[in-house]
Amino acid sequence: MARNINLKPHDTLEQWHDNIKRTRNNEHKLKMLVIEKILANPNVLAKEVQDTFFISPRTMYNWINAYNDGGLKGLTAKSKKGRGSGKGNKKLDDEVFFRLAEEMAKSDKRWRGKDKQAWIEKKYGIKVSEQGIAYRMKKI
Repeated sequence: MARNINLKPHDTLEQWHDNIKRTRNNEHKLKMLVIEKILANPNVLAKEVQDTFFISPRTMYNWINAYNDGGLKGLTAKSKKGRGSGKGNKKLDDEVFFRLAEEMAKSDKRWRGKDKQAWIEKKYGIKVSEQGIAYRMKKI
């Protein structure tokens, strides 16, 4: 059974065409083209849209929900999932690892990953993986 696609009215088709022309990011442009196809033909079948753009039903409905929630801004908002920006964990600045290195230099014992984790958690109340600690310690 075909499922109806419901879009909230945010923009006219002409406004949407202008927005597509101004967009340089191809990922956003693809999302916008999917919405444009639905705006142009409100009776289009979901399967037809998915087959045209080679996207999964989940992806299509995620984009539709994002558009319904916030229009163009909702559709182009940066996803909160994924690997991140590569700028590190904002909770952990380099100061934490400098202090850890100082503490390790003062001590005669051999620090294992678990020891480093426990020290950071006790001192700063933050849980960090052993791998994360090793990575950050290499960078300082």
